[in-house]
Amino acid sequence: LPPEVDWCCRTLRQSGHQANPVGGCVRDLLLGRPPQDWDVATSALPRQVEALFPRTLPTGVRHGTVSVLAGSLRIEVTTFRREG
Repeated sequence: LPPEVDWCCRTLRQSGHQANPVGGCVRDLLLGRPPQDWDVATSALPRQVEALFPRTLPTGVRHGTVSVLAGSLRIEVTTFRREG
């Protein structure tokens, strides 16, 4: 994982939340391809994510997604949810 993604997940975990990379970035890593984007699923709510990181964008707060800006990366952090 890039250091920025590791930092994002560690920050969330150290604050008592679950956090793991998910989606296409995991698939690409397993296939040996460089990921085009980074997604993290977490138990933290969007406002909690915004409070933990100095640079965020409210990408899709209505759907539980906040973008964390870390270095040159934009990490999409989404709260766990159930479909249905």
